[in-house]
Amino acid sequence: MKKVRILSIDGGGIRGIIPAVILAYIEEELQRKTKNDAARLADYFDMIAGTSTGGILTTLYLMPDDKQRSKYQAKEAIELYKKHGKDIFDKNRTLTGAKYSEKGLERILKEKFGNFRLSETRKHCVITAYDITNRDAVFFTTPEAKNSKDRDYYMRDVARATSAAPTYFTPTKITPLSGNPELCLVDGGMFANDPSLSAIVEARKTDFPSQSKPNFENLYVVSVGTGKVEKPYEYDKARKWGLLLWIKPVIDILMSSSAEVTGYQVQKIFEAIGCAKNYERIEPALGEASTDMDNASNNNIANLEKAGKDYVEQNKKQLDTIVDMLIANA
Repeated sequence: MKKVRILSIDGGGIRGIIPAVILAYIEEELQRKTKNDAARLADYFDMIAGTSTGGILTTLYLMPDDKQRSKYQAKEAIELYKKHGKDIFDKNRTLTGAKYSEKGLERILKEKFGNFRLSETRKHCVITAYDITNRDAVFFTTPEAKNSKDRDYYMRDVARATSAAPTYFTPTKITPLSGNPELCLVDGGMFANDPSLSAIVEARKTDFPSQSKPNFENLYVVSVGTGKVEKPYEYDKARKWGLLLWIKPVIDILMSSSAEVTGYQVQKIFEAIGCAKNYERIEPALGEASTDMDNASNNNIANLEKAGKDYVEQNKKQLDTIVDMLIANA
């Protein structure tokens, strides 16, 4: 029985360049090995999950053209960050509110995704956000969107919601195509910066063309991080911090630890059932790139791209194994 193939992409702001580079390589290898220049990631994954910047990448990979093929190549995601990084992280000119204005981000999302809907994704998707009014974790999924207009949204709104990191961007209000109910949302990284476990749970209750509600043994999960954060917080400094100085470290630690816990749990689940090879975690080193998820300087963007390329060069055996598995289960 062919395995259901899941791609999961972490949050991390501008550091999304790193998974974009790695996934562009995987797509190019799929094209080379299948001798099909039209092959796309969405042809070889049955479900794609993303949080924050990973949610934006998910939307790019799953958007169809007018022939129901993928509108964008994976390498075009790299150019989005390089071209629009500074527009996304555009300093708020007011003295109150979030650090960055949401106008640049919303303009780019509308330009890229137009009226593309959650119900129209090429394959199943899972994108995370958090409802601050009703205090609920929110999972935007294709099956629910197909079944109800109350759960169907414009993907530009979904992408905006999943990337509304507190203090960086304002929360966003979005409305389903039915017009009701309105949701007030922030970044899904608040609870699932690595959405792989959320994707697995959704896959277990989803009908796929190859099989219905697959068991863990019949899943193949590729989880891609946005760079391992190893920046230390020194005790002698941290013990003196007050409310304001703790804000940025709290968000950083919350998102990093969330991803670390999820990675540990998923790894142990597959090890426990004797299927460790069904889970591939890609966690690149940042190298000379900044750990900050909002550093969109030309120098840092170049360093992030280099970090992705360095991972590819140093881990071709792992990436080739992933490509072969994706093809074998097509």
